[in-house]
Amino acid sequence: MSTLADLVALVAAELRDAAHAVWSEDEIVMHLRSALGDWSRAVPRRLAAVLPAEAGRREYDLAPLKGLMEVTDVWYPYDVAHPPEAPSRPAWSLPCDGVLRLEGVDAPQGDGSDDLRVFYTAAHTIEGLDGAAATTLDAQGEALVALAASAQAALQVSQAAIGTVTVTGWAPKQYTEWAALRLEAYRRALDELCRRAAGDARVVWG
Repeated sequence: MSTLADLVALVAAELRDAAHAVWSEDEIVMHLRSALGDWSRAVPRRLAAVLPAEAGRREYDLAPLKGLMEVTDVWYPYDVAHPPEAPSRPAWSLPCDGVLRLEGVDAPQGDGSDDLRVFYTAAHTIEGLDGAAATTLDAQGEALVALAASAQAALQVSQAAIGTVTVTGWAPKQYTEWAALRLEAYRRALDELCRRAAGDARVVWG
């Protein structure tokens, strides 16, 4: 998988600005961060984790679920050593940010046989961006995030370039038209990916 440095270089190459004469590395990182957020909202990671139960406790801190965006399902009670064939799905709520509460069931005994298995969506990461240790994008995700970032960068500079002579020789109109074509290609690819995912009954959880 690519690192932040790899993706910065890819975006700069697509902008024909490998020497960063027009866009600084920091500006490209900003656009990559924005594009990654857009990608994460549309195609989030789908993960599962076990939260150890504590005797008598109904509320659990979700901080261990790194990059958490949305809780989608909860299995309880859950025994890691002997996973149930037919999981029980109790009522649960999110009374405040970062807290999951079990509702309408007996409080856990905390003996390891009644833990909570939580299914959730999480944001993607790029190694080296905001302290992330790994890149979670696949090859398609990397390409499309770079595509969106380059389009956003071109739109950013198109306004600043009005009435000036650019280093690359591009006119503001050329920047705008080029960015629009790339954003259109990105949206088409994203829409197609979402349609395929919606039509596939299989759901793979990490």
